[in-house]
Amino acid sequence: MECIKCGADLGGFENKAASISVRPQGTEETRAYFLCAACDVYTVWICIEAAWEGEDTVVTRGPISREKGDRIVERIGQCSAPDIVSCQCPVHREMEASGW
Repeated sequence: MECIKCGADLGGFENKAASISVRPQGTEETRAYFLCAACDVYTVWICIEAAWEGEDTVVTRGPISREKGDRIVERIGQCSAPDIVSCQCPVHREMEASGW
């Protein structure tokens, strides 16, 4: 994973600050947040599951400011099952609605 702002190596999935699986419009997405130590912003890695056939799509978004990213990571930490897409907690509902 590379920082979307400066290109620094952020390591693999094990280096994520937080991740959550959501279904914002019927399609499952896993969103992983990575903090760049070099430029102090977050990059979001998003894997969008193929609906019926084909391959999953992976995109990156950002940069997200440290302040906003920290709030998102903290919020994800309030869910006891962030990787369970069927979780209906307030965190999952909020993340599905926000797009981040």
